[in-house]
Amino acid sequence: ERLPIRRLRRLPPGGATRQFLAGNPEEPNGALEMYLQVGPDEGDDWLHLLLLSQMIDKAVYAELRTKQQLGYIVQCGSTEADGVRGLVFIVQSSVQPPPELEARLEAFLRLFRGTLLLTSDEELDTYRESLAAQMQDVDQRADGQASRLWAEIATRRYDFGRPWRSSKRMRRVTRDGLIGFYDKYIAAGGAGRCRLSTHVFSQRSPPKGPLRDDPLPDAFFPPTADGFGVDWAADRAVV
Repeated sequence: ERLPIRRLRRLPPGGATRQFLAGNPEEPNGALEMYLQVGPDEGDDWLHLLLLSQMIDKAVYAELRTKQQLGYIVQCGSTEADGVRGLVFIVQSSVQPPPELEARLEAFLRLFRGTLLLTSDEELDTYRESLAAQMQDVDQRADGQASRLWAEIATRRYDFGRPWRSSKRMRRVTRDGLIGFYDKYIAAGGAGRCRLSTHVFSQRSPPKGPLRDDPLPDAFFPPTADGFGVDWAADRAVV
């Protein structure tokens, strides 16, 4: 009897949007979640994604939360599901509807490339060193170590020395590599950009037209390859 296999949908190039009404009629806030799917591990993509998420999170909070005061919740972070990586933005607001939140976020991202170019070598090195140190500091608690080891088993990767190799490679990430990754996966119009935007409207401020429900193709990532027996220490191309 075959065990069920989870499958993760592969987003199409470009973008798709799905819209919903909040279930609670008294909820004054609407929300945006924008997910940019990068894909499975390849080269230094995971390192670029981690570094960018750290840099963008502080900057997007300062712009949309502190400066524009769109709402209390503004955040950005990297995510992984079944070995597939991505960058996710969440903005909650009672001031602007979700489509406007997305427009403001896209405007921020258009300007952020300039921020990458102008970031000093010293500041970039601070981000790299901070992440490298975090990667090495993973097993300070027994529960954290157990979670990390079980995650390797659950994904069938079995790469238990991954954090320490990743730490060394993080220190070698370059500005050019980071900008190349940004242009491909994060910037609007990037060749590899795959966006899924979810809009949740407050019932107090519903959209004027019908809710969007863009179709998604029936395309899925293949299951994660079983890494049992792989000599990860000898495979420098995998993080």
